[in-house]
Amino acid sequence: MGSESGSPPDGPDPLERFERELPESHAVLWTVIIVAAAFDVVTTLTGLGAGLAEGNGVARAFLATYGSSGIGLLKFAALVVLVVTWHFLPDRPAELVLTGFAVISVLTVGLNALTLLSL
Repeated sequence: MGSESGSPPDGPDPLERFERELPESHAVLWTVIIVAAAFDVVTTLTGLGAGLAEGNGVARAFLATYGSSGIGLLKFAALVVLVVTWHFLPDRPAELVLTGFAVISVLTVGLNALTLLSL
């Protein structure tokens, strides 16, 4: 234990292993990912409401099992996997994973939006 003078306890901080610095590039990518995830859910639900079919087999399974909230659940699960992956990778590979996820997410939202505009 630490001294009574208020100094920290001896040894590493047990919470330190859960911390990770957030470089500015990662913060920007996380912002893109979160915004795109929200738009993906909204555009998907809008398309389903307009009578379109879900093109992703995994998403179709979530929809069949959980109804329309399955899309949000699937997106949340994907983001949890992304957070865990990002946490344990070194900076450069983590940034590449975030970049790939961001690009795919933005492209998905773009395709959803184009599909909705064509109705």
